[in-house]
Amino acid sequence: MKRMFAGALVVAALGTLGCGGAKASGQGAEVGTARQSLEDLRAGLRAADQAMSDAAEKAGSAQAFSDFVADDAVLLVDGTYAPKGKEAIRAWLAAHPLEAEGKVRWAPVRWDVSADGTLGYSVGNVSVESGGTSVRPSSRYITAWKRQPDGQWRVAVAVLNAAKTAMTAPAGFAPSSTLPAPEPRALAPAQALEEAKAADRAFSSMSTSEGMGKAFAAYAAEDVVMPLGSAGIFGHDAIAKAYAPFTLEAIDLRWEPVLGDAAGSGDLAYTVGRAIATGKDEKGQPEVDHVKYLTVWRRQADGQWRYVTDGGNSSPGPQGP
Repeated sequence: MKRMFAGALVVAALGTLGCGGAKASGQGAEVGTARQSLEDLRAGLRAADQAMSDAAEKAGSAQAFSDFVADDAVLLVDGTYAPKGKEAIRAWLAAHPLEAEGKVRWAPVRWDVSADGTLGYSVGNVSVESGGTSVRPSSRYITAWKRQPDGQWRVAVAVLNAAKTAMTAPAGFAPSSTLPAPEPRALAPAQALEEAKAADRAFSSMSTSEGMGKAFAAYAAEDVVMPLGSAGIFGHDAIAKAYAPFTLEAIDLRWEPVLGDAAGSGDLAYTVGRAIATGKDEKGQPEVDHVKYLTVWRRQADGQWRYVTDGGNSSPGPQGP
């Protein structure tokens, strides 16, 4: 959730939720050659995600991230401010290897790209194989990808959080969007990013004025995927049900975007920022958590920006991410 693990109240309530039953619907935005081009771009992103996993299995997570992240990449991990830059990420993973208990590999349950093929994202499961036979889930991830001038996909931002179970998409839930696309347009990525940031700020404003639960339902895309609960949360209806208990009286969650990027096609963007969750502990006393987050946004057919995935983890203080 925004912001994943933002306070014990949120964790406890969402930790037992299932995946829900919503599924993507609607027709693809493109046909013929253009449709095939979009599918090729999606396949390329999926291949990059797989190649990074293969590299981690063979050479370890520190080397794999070093090979696949952008020079200015950001890694969101629990309990610390985000390592920023290729070398900082490599150093963190060298000290905290994902393969500490065995060979590591991962696979997405959802991935997609912008209309111009410059930006993409993937959401999935990380597993560890120990003893050559036992494979178990170890974490879940969200990755924002940026396609480089040479055509290679590189990780711009990644979120990693521990998990004991794997996300499992419900029957009929497509791995990439099948919803109608917005009208084509071309604009500067900075302009598209400002639109997404404005949506993120409005999202936060609704959370503080009407409650986190209402805000998360209002700003969720129909085919949203959240790496929460026992098997993940898939679809708008499942999000609305999962977040309904988080009223304004239960928790105050507010945030601000700090950085991000967007596609020049103006249909996909991501924001990275910091959040403050104020709730109550088991004794009813105020409890404050600082959180950092990644939200991936897709512009809908009606022109509105809605989040398609979102996650984060705790920070030691308010200076995040």
